[in-house]
Amino acid sequence: MTEKGYHAGPVIAAMGIYDSNQSAYGTGLIALDEGQDFRKSTRKAIQQALRSAGRIGEVPSLIVLHATPGHEELFIDEIDDTFGTQIPIIGGSAADNYIQKQWSSMTEQGWIQRGIAIELFFPSKPLTTGFSAGYSPTEFVGTVTKASGRFIHEIDGEPAKQIYKEWISDHSSVQISEHYLFHHVTRFPLGRVAGHIHQQPYYKLSHPVRMTRSGSMEMFTAAVEGETVTLMTGSREQLINRASRVVKEANTQNYHESQLLGSIIIYCAGSMLRLGEDILEVQRQLKSQMNNQPFICPFTFGEQGRFIGGENAHGNLMISSVLFYESE
Repeated sequence: MTEKGYHAGPVIAAMGIYDSNQSAYGTGLIALDEGQDFRKSTRKAIQQALRSAGRIGEVPSLIVLHATPGHEELFIDEIDDTFGTQIPIIGGSAADNYIQKQWSSMTEQGWIQRGIAIELFFPSKPLTTGFSAGYSPTEFVGTVTKASGRFIHEIDGEPAKQIYKEWISDHSSVQISEHYLFHHVTRFPLGRVAGHIHQQPYYKLSHPVRMTRSGSMEMFTAAVEGETVTLMTGSREQLINRASRVVKEANTQNYHESQLLGSIIIYCAGSMLRLGEDILEVQRQLKSQMNNQPFICPFTFGEQGRFIGGENAHGNLMISSVLFYESE
């Protein structure tokens, strides 16, 4: 999506940045294979981007992260550790149409089928960020009692697949068909508390990619034993309105009411597919919220962003945004 409309593929959207000579932008691209030191490779991508920007030893104002699915949490942790502070991150995991791992990322350096692409922003203009789930918690809560990598094997000592299906059935009387799993999981993701504001929790979301015969669920985020997970739910109305709400909430940080110049928005591909034609209303609301200023919005298989509490995180079915303003 852009301010010009919603565009079904095959399509390409390009973002151009016009800035002063005090600004700088640089990219890094690293291909990854199993057995590599992913943290070391992330640092290498950062150094590439710093050299590209001509800003070795400096701290950027924003990091755009586009990785292929699998290790987004590790990349974020290493970025935070490298700079020693939580620089705002916005990004989306590469996606394909049929979840067949036919994904890629690219920069002016080339393209990779598996790895990490980052861009460091040293803009002359101020910016604000937003990151939100837009789903509501249900009464169904459990503890991950067995997990490895991105697999949740057990919740409360029972097979994760069984518990997840029971929760959805008890909450909504929907019986999950694994043949149409993707349709169901966009309605009922699992939430983990990411932080609190005014004593109210905010969540990062995760949804299953597939269910195994043994009763495990493979997720699009890392699974951690001991974490509390909550069944979440979201209405179509919530999904339609949340993108413009995230932009509006990010804009409330514009304390000087500076002129809005443009935005990068990351929107989950699963949510887009669930909405169907209603994605046109999402685009209309975004255009209105942006006052017809330019924005670019890819549809992704994982979203990276910075929560209101300052934490950078990776989740699914999320909305992430960064707004750029005229100087104060």
